[in-house]
Amino acid sequence: MKWFREERNDWQWAIGLTAILWLAFCWQGLWTAAQIWWGNEIFNHGFFIVPGALYLIYLKRYALQACGLKSTLLPLLAIGPTLLLYVIGIAGDVQLFMHIATFTLLPLLLWALLGHRAAYVVVFPLCFILFSVPVGEQLIPYLQEITADGSVALLKATGIPLYRNGLYIEIPQGRFLVAEACSGVSFFIASIVIGTLYAYLNLRKASKRILFTLISIAFPVIANIIRVYGIILIAYQTDMKHAAGADHLIYGWFFFALVIMCLLGIGELMRDKDAQWEAPKQSGAQLTAKVSNVHVSVLALLLLSGTAWTGWVQSNLASFAGAESHSFTVLKNAQSGCQSRHAWQPAMSNPTAELMQFMEADGRCEIQFYQAWFNGDGNELVSDLNRLYAQHDWSLEASATVTVQLENHQLTLPVRNLVSPLGKRVQLVHWYEVDGQLFSGQIQTKLYQIRNALLGGNTHGSVKVLVAPVTIPLDSLTSRVSGLNLNSAESR
Repeated sequence: MKWFREERNDWQWAIGLTAILWLAFCWQGLWTAAQIWWGNEIFNHGFFIVPGALYLIYLKRYALQACGLKSTLLPLLAIGPTLLLYVIGIAGDVQLFMHIATFTLLPLLLWALLGHRAAYVVVFPLCFILFSVPVGEQLIPYLQEITADGSVALLKATGIPLYRNGLYIEIPQGRFLVAEACSGVSFFIASIVIGTLYAYLNLRKASKRILFTLISIAFPVIANIIRVYGIILIAYQTDMKHAAGADHLIYGWFFFALVIMCLLGIGELMRDKDAQWEAPKQSGAQLTAKVSNVHVSVLALLLLSGTAWTGWVQSNLASFAGAESHSFTVLKNAQSGCQSRHAWQPAMSNPTAELMQFMEADGRCEIQFYQAWFNGDGNELVSDLNRLYAQHDWSLEASATVTVQLENHQLTLPVRNLVSPLGKRVQLVHWYEVDGQLFSGQIQTKLYQIRNALLGGNTHGSVKVLVAPVTIPLDSLTSRVSGLNLNSAESR
């Protein structure tokens, strides 16, 4: 009995030490994730995921006791890349990488300490921890499009006259915008989390669990289409007296509760008749815990090395942050005292410096050339917070690509056609510059910044945006982009 207690104490000591080192290494990922959980209602559930997963593991305590605990180093094959992903997230200020690494590292460490057999017993709670990652907002534009397409199809099927302009849906009584709040992303994420948990707790067959999980993915999307359709239908029938303004937000919360109730109702219909939740029963077997000091030492060394590496990267980035000098392209043919009639404005988050220039087309001031510089001091060049256009002023109508020659760089740049609520249309081309290198997309730009950060360099850079009316042909726009005098740059 004394030997058993010593083994158990050794295992608890290993768990405690690993947890402390995990917190020390991932504190920034945890802190930023908690800020998102608190500040964004889409991810409020994040506070309950890890405690819920630990409770699910606790419910399996007797099964763990029966199979025994034996540490293993096999998870190192995934722990190493996960540590690297976290350091890359720190270097590039990519919170998504930090969050994925943080909440992937925890179940991997538990797997290493519990062993293969024990980890298999609690495989769902370990995987459930991944729902802590605050990810999903990237789906908003796609959900907006799906919602707009579906609601328009239903409106046409019921004979309601309409005109669709991007994400704007116009009926004789008024105009509706399928905004980000109408995308249904809250329904979508919450439904997946609740549906997955329900399937684990109440369904026994793997086929039923998979089917119900797929239903929990599709059901909120279909339900949100019906919600938007219903709002527009009510507005059409009541001459905009109802379902307009804040009303549809209230209907949204009510509808969200209805969606979850319907989803759980579907689950009850799928539940096996003989599948009833039973409290865990104590096993007669004694817990055998074999934790190798070598295994624990290797895990501790990896976590300590990762902590030191992230500290070095952050120290280098801090030494470059706050630099005041910046470089802008000054056009020789820029028109002073000129304003574009399209009134396009970017929505950048706290740039270090900005410069807006104008060029003439067909004798009128039609073309805007905007630049924003980011030095990493409270801002970030590549970020979801930086928008090329204000969502409430413009919506994306179409997109294409053009190939241009800028200095010694041949770039394939995205072209976005935007439309305003008043029907104004512009086309927008943008690219990035970091350390004299030009990039056409966010991914290439961010990867280059990460490379610089990992090598001890700076990540300062700028985004450049050319905006022109859609009446200018694409080939003419291409020649204008290629003809920009990028050598006439000034530093301040």
